[in-house]
Amino acid sequence: MINAYFKRNNGVIEEIKISGHAKYDDYGKDIVCAGVSASLITTVNAILSFDKNAIEYNDGNNFELKNIKQDNVTNILLDNLHRTLKEIENTYKNNIKVKED
Repeated sequence: MINAYFKRNNGVIEEIKISGHAKYDDYGKDIVCAGVSASLITTVNAILSFDKNAIEYNDGNNFELKNIKQDNVTNILLDNLHRTLKEIENTYKNNIKVKED
């Protein structure tokens, strides 16, 4: 199971942690993992295209992101990522869990 954790403060996503594997299908064929990965990569690349200093992230086995500047564009993109992962969770409840603090 993929576990995605979003930490908010005053409505702003400050931190994201994502770990695990969906196990929907074999490695390399797993559409849930592919959807999460594509959403995550697109979000990070979009944020970095606006401001390379807006976030800090580690994309090792366990993905972690910190929202440094908390500017409007970054906040919108991180909110969109949260909504996207929630949509994936709605369809694949046994493969991804999205939590928010």
